[in-house]
Amino acid sequence: MQSDMMRRLVVLGCLVVVLSFVNGEVSESRTVLKTIVLINKKGPYLGMVVPNSFEMSPLLQSPSFVADQNLPYFDFSGRRFRIGRIGKQKIIVVMTGLSMLNAGITTQLLLSLFRVRGVVHFGVAGNANPDLQIGDVTIPQYWAHTGLWNWQVPKIHNNSEVSTKIDK
Repeated sequence: MQSDMMRRLVVLGCLVVVLSFVNGEVSESRTVLKTIVLINKKGPYLGMVVPNSFEMSPLLQSPSFVADQNLPYFDFSGRRFRIGRIGKQKIIVVMTGLSMLNAGITTQLLLSLFRVRGVVHFGVAGNANPDLQIGDVTIPQYWAHTGLWNWQVPKIHNNSEVSTKIDK
């Protein structure tokens, strides 16, 4: 346990230094590191990753979410990590932005910077099953990474057949 914590602190320190050099904020790296250590002393947390503000706003506006009074948020590497509680559960909420790449980068930052004991993806997703309603929780048997698809709607002509011609 002790060696794991030491390894995390070394990785965290390296991450802060590298990102500080990239951002030109070398003088602030010590303050950033101290703030992260302070946040982690209050952990562990449940991490919540949310794709966009449409999905984050109801969570933050809910009376169930209570922001930390001393440090309600922490900005790092273009992300705002919101610190608080839902009931007795300590949480850190962060918006990822759309796409698997943004979700992966943001989740890795969350796990590298903070003492997190689990991660929950909080948000909505489309579905093709009419039996599912808003608010249903699902665990898929299979899933595929499709990236960001742009769906094409085929044009239907008078004879109700799908056109296979490409419009120019």
